[in-house]
Amino acid sequence: MGQKSNTITLRKVQKNLSFWESEKESKQFLYGLKFSFFLEQLLSRKNILLVDKTINFVNSQCFFNFTLFFRMSKLAVLKKKISKTYKAHSFSKNINLIKLFFKQLSYLRTNLVLLNFRNINKDINANLVKLLYQKIGRFAGVLFSRRFNLLIDFVKIASLFCEKKVPLQTFLSMLGQIFRILPKRKHNRFFFFLKYLFGLIVSSSELKSLPTMSNICGIKFVVNGKLQGKTRADSSCIQVGAVPIQSLDKSIEFSRLHVYTLYGVFGFRMWIYRKN
Repeated sequence: MGQKSNTITLRKVQKNLSFWESEKESKQFLYGLKFSFFLEQLLSRKNILLVDKTINFVNSQCFFNFTLFFRMSKLAVLKKKISKTYKAHSFSKNINLIKLFFKQLSYLRTNLVLLNFRNINKDINANLVKLLYQKIGRFAGVLFSRRFNLLIDFVKIASLFCEKKVPLQTFLSMLGQIFRILPKRKHNRFFFFLKYLFGLIVSSSELKSLPTMSNICGIKFVVNGKLQGKTRADSSCIQVGAVPIQSLDKSIEFSRLHVYTLYGVFGFRMWIYRKN
């Protein structure tokens, strides 16, 4: 019998790849990837989430487009800074970061570098955030104890995900941050939270009535690892709605993530079926 084909890779749209004509173009592309990775790590230290990025090289010119999500703690810090007058020593603290930033830019070896930053917080639907918070707020003391800012960030990311404004990888990374520091006795509560959340997204009439809500028909979530402190790795699957992963003509989004915890490494896999 022949080997079974992977429908996830076959479903992806094949893009036209233009191979580099010279070694210089290949180096520019690799330096561009390195710079984007460096910027993502730098922004994460400042509690800014890099949602999406695109890199283009045209005639020794670099064009970077970044989509940013400012987290709750960062917004509180910015409000404090705006209310106070800026002092000279506040800029001196970030001189090392500025030097490191321009050093990374020098590695690109291009004549022009254009950085375009887009704030996705402006696209948040306030009505959808309020509706989701009313439903998810009861889990604040169970999964988000002393992490209220993370709850607010997750509700905002979930609202953007429901409207198809952020990729699945960003939504899955927020789930990993919630699960990362949970003790083993709360693993079942986390799975109950996911099942309740997926049920809201798929079959809630209040969410479906919103005009900006995308038509999500099914969600499948699989966790692999030593659940509840077991000595051997196990897997748990949560599925709400229909997810036809064996058909090529359906719009299926897939993403995976490794979550590093005190109890070992856990693997997250997630499928989303959106009806066109």
